Amino acid sequence: MNGAAEALLSAYDNQLRAWVPQDPPWGAVVEQDGPLVRIHYGTHGTVDHANLISDDLAVLVRRQQEIFAARCEPIEWKVYSHDSPLCAESLRDAGFVTGQERTLLAADIADIPSSETLRPGMRVRPALYSERNRERLRRKVAAAPEQRRPLTELEADGTGRPTGSEMQIFVLEYDGRMLDVLWLERVAGTDFAAIGGITGPRPELLRASAAWAEWRHTPNVFRSRTPRHFVAEAPGALVPAYLEAGFHEISRVNTYRWAPAGEPAQDRPAKQLLGDPEHYEIWKRFETRFEVTYETADRGIAEPPASAVWHLEAVDRPDDPLLAEVETIVARGLRASARPGDRLYRLKWYISGSRTYPTRVGGPGQHRWMGYAYLIDEHVIQVTEDLRMGTFGNWREASLCVFGEELLAHVDDDLTGLLGTVLRRGGRPVGNVWSFGP
Repeated sequence: MNGAAEALLSAYDNQLRAWVPQDPPWGAVVEQDGPLVRIHYGTHGTVDHANLISDDLAVLVRRQQEIFAARCEPIEWKVYSHDSPLCAESLRDAGFVTGQERTLLAADIADIPSSETLRPGMRVRPALYSERNRERLRRKVAAAPEQRRPLTELEADGTGRPTGSEMQIFVLEYDGRMLDVLWLERVAGTDFAAIGGITGPRPELLRASAAWAEWRHTPNVFRSRTPRHFVAEAPGALVPAYLEAGFHEISRVNTYRWAPAGEPAQDRPAKQLLGDPEHYEIWKRFETRFEVTYETADRGIAEPPASAVWHLEAVDRPDDPLLAEVETIVARGLRASARPGDRLYRLKWYISGSRTYPTRVGGPGQHRWMGYAYLIDEHVIQVTEDLRMGTFGNWREASLCVFGEELLAHVDDDLTGLLGTVLRRGGRPVGNVWSFGP
């Protein structure tokens, strides 16, 4: 291994192994266990660490299996060729199964040659996020061999935004036909941008990615430092394209897998929604059911019989302690009244939303509660998939509407005790209280 490769491997080991995300991915829980970093995604989990040399490796591995089994999450555990062989031996002894070995590659971004002129009819462009293009991309990448991280996982992390993204997808086209795809992300808090994968041996895509990394990721745009290095994992057929683009082979990597008994969850506990069909569908049903649009939202929703509205005029800033108490009461009520399998949607007009399973977030060992009932400068909605309960925060009226018999039963007394007189019940004013309502 030459000096450049050794320096890149040292940077990789020091910065990316046992890396703790600054902001956990959507739906994920990050835990440290001695030298290990566990990430629980709800559907599966990963274990990461620097080189492990310990007399109690078998005990450490068994503890991880017990923890993941309690969550019914399969484990993915990467082992490198420059690690002590004891780690791989301990995993095999514990019943882990190995996958296909891949080459670990890295490069200094500044050393990657600039994009060369493509032949007529060919171009590299960022992927467009229409639903049609997204499905074409997913079909294309689904056929790619195993590499560092699937595109679906990067999207589920909540970084797959069309602008201002810490993730990017590049497409190589010829006469408008998709030839190959590359996806990558900036690893916050490190000097690395990581290539999740590439569908074909295309140095053109690697060069375009280097130009994007140097231009997009500047300190005044992102909180972290500008990436200096690329890292990737590739099976043998893809390695020559990386080497042609200036990458170095720095190690080999294999993913060891183990699954506990039981059926794991199919979805993460929380998901960012951006152009997803379910996002559009829940919006249209909500607007129809509650007779509201973006243009009429200032006047509120058609409040159902089982609803109550409280005034929040006293809240004038996002960090107001009063608002925090309101949110605690509402979140507790939504979790308590949620049925198994309930999906809760957070909606804001013309802005990305989210979907959570209320019983799988906000509790001990779970991902933090993702919703919020009121904003000081935007209308915000929380509603279950069946529209039976939820909240509407009307910032123009400075009010919070809570609807649904089950939810009201859990929050009515607490919110009234905290905020005072109810403005409306079932859409009708209560007592001698001024209101926008009917």
